[in-house]
Amino acid sequence: MFNHVLLASLLLVPSMSAIAGDGGAILKIANVNATRGQTVVVPVGTETMDLIGGFGFNAMPVGLTVEDVIYNGPIFSNGWEGWDNAPSDNARVDAACIFTEDQVAPGDHPLVGLLIEVPDFLEPGTVIPILLANVQFFNYDFSIPTLETIDGSITVFRTADLNGNGVVDSADLGLMIAGWGAVKKSAIADLNGDGMVNGLDLGRLLDRWATEG
Repeated sequence: MFNHVLLASLLLVPSMSAIAGDGGAILKIANVNATRGQTVVVPVGTETMDLIGGFGFNAMPVGLTVEDVIYNGPIFSNGWEGWDNAPSDNARVDAACIFTEDQVAPGDHPLVGLLIEVPDFLEPGTVIPILLANVQFFNYDFSIPTLETIDGSITVFRTADLNGNGVVDSADLGLMIAGWGAVKKSAIADLNGDGMVNGLDLGRLLDRWATEG
């Protein structure tokens, strides 16, 4: 029978940056882009040398809130979930894999998604750090891997729907081309807020093509 007391004690172990056990693991939050006023899912993933036994971490988007945690990684494909305290500006997420059918091969895998709402008043170009803390990780055989953590971020953009018709299309592309170069009268096409309408803004527009912007 699975020892829940042992599991609980492992999840409460202090941050596991020290070397113990075989293999290694990286826990990382992605760097994503978001339009002002958009709610985005920020992926949290892992690179492991062994099967995942369990993990825990705090995620802190500076000045914002983790509204929900989405258990969308392959180890949750059978419908089970972990535990979290969202909504919170210091979201704690814990999970343990107790059945072999929940396991995936060692490699680079998503674990969960952090649902974060980006306020519509933030200046374009704002970068919101998402910090990891109190990270814990153990392999399926309860060995503790060496651990590296990588913080993430959200970069804020203006909407690419320049004419406000609800979709990014050729009309918006035309407006961007018309405003090409240094920003003079209107900043509408300067999506990243750097004072220029250039290839960076065009890339963002094309990335948001056929969406609401």
